[in-house]
Amino acid sequence: MYDLNNPKLAIIGAGVSGLSAAWALKDSDWEVSVFEKSRGPSGRAATRTINEIRVDHGANYFKINSPLLEELILRELPNEDLIEIPGQVYLFDKENTISKGDSKIDADIKWNYRNGISELGKRIAACSGAKILKQTLVVDIEEISSSSWEISSGEGKSLGIYDAILFTPPAPQVLELISNSQIPSSSIIDLKGLLGESEFHRQFSIIMGFDQRIDRPIDCCAMLNEDRKHAISWLGFEDAKSGRVGSSESVIVAQMSPDWTMSYYDSCEDIIYKEALSEASRLIEMPSSGPLWQSKQRWKYAHPKVALDVDEIEECSPEGWFFCGDSFVGRGRVGEAILTGIDAANRILGVE
Repeated sequence: MYDLNNPKLAIIGAGVSGLSAAWALKDSDWEVSVFEKSRGPSGRAATRTINEIRVDHGANYFKINSPLLEELILRELPNEDLIEIPGQVYLFDKENTISKGDSKIDADIKWNYRNGISELGKRIAACSGAKILKQTLVVDIEEISSSSWEISSGEGKSLGIYDAILFTPPAPQVLELISNSQIPSSSIIDLKGLLGESEFHRQFSIIMGFDQRIDRPIDCCAMLNEDRKHAISWLGFEDAKSGRVGSSESVIVAQMSPDWTMSYYDSCEDIIYKEALSEASRLIEMPSSGPLWQSKQRWKYAHPKVALDVDEIEECSPEGWFFCGDSFVGRGRVGEAILTGIDAANRILGVE
């Protein structure tokens, strides 16, 4: 049983799902600590500064298409510099034929922030009231009793004893963590089997900056590969986002297909950039001088191939273990990941 006077929850991972769970628990009796291995929150809703330009190199935007998302993003979070991305997502196929997308499917507003999509995670973290411990890698979980768990960092330092744990990383990473932890294997053998069924696509994001505006249809903010047979899965134009790029510049983010990524995963940087530029040049006309600068992000766990059943996972887990995140969505969608976090918070609270 939990310590009803002061129950403590450890959330492993500060992506948007874990942070949303923390936000949903902010008015409860739970004392929430969030442990994040990187320097900042927001997970794959990621932004970084390259040549003084803010670039989204993971998720490109988010949609607000449920009452819970409206409550959180439009009413709970500060909304200054919240922007709509104008234009449509065009489609292309393996033959590089470009066409307009379905206007009905593309009708939902595409949201972002002037300073980048990572603002979403930062704002949820700030509004959650939870303790956020950055650059803290959890490497061990030890059972203290049937309902309490001690977690430790990579330096072997204890991070505290908790009544419950919410796991948010991709399922393969969760499996690795619990397999390396001090937990009787007999108690989690079924759980390990289920987590082992999860597979994730790997994906390169190749970022290219140009000193002139790249020509494209005037109402096109991005392009999506429709038949999944092209080397590029997604081509995003950062200059479509208000306040990001100067009027005489362009920044393109090419999210390469999983197959292409695996072919070049261990290639040298020059080859990766050359081949990615070649593939992008098949879709849009590039300046003969080429990019002014290039950068890349290697996503080992970009998005899951299939969705796991969270009820099935938690049913065979030790008492006090909960799960949320992309692994239970089956694809990379920011809004849906947020909702898995809110659902997890309700399960922690015992709310049906």
